[in-house]
Amino acid sequence: MRELKRRKIYFANHVDSIIGKPDIVFRRKKIAVFIDSDFWHGHLKRCIMPKTNIKYWSNKIAGNRRHDKEVNRSLKQNGWKVIRFWEFDVKNQIDKCINKMLVGLEKAIC
Repeated sequence: MRELKRRKIYFANHVDSIIGKPDIVFRRKKIAVFIDSDFWHGHLKRCIMPKTNIKYWSNKIAGNRRHDKEVNRSLKQNGWKVIRFWEFDVKNQIDKCINKMLVGLEKAIC
């Protein structure tokens, strides 16, 4: 978010009134951006499962992934574009993530 502010790109963050409470919202363009935790959203390679209570954590993460899909579907049905990033990518490839958002914003202009 700091990088968006540095580039003087207007956005809102953690908007309660939008389903899923997106991390970044471009209201006028109807773009919702989510930054998914590698653990909580179950990245296939970077999610390291705890060694205890495996069934609980597997169900919890699977539920989070189902919820993500429901949120995506609902937002898209209401005319929103949804962009999702993994936290690792935001931390390590911020320019690539920013560019993806900028491309989304440019497409929304037309």
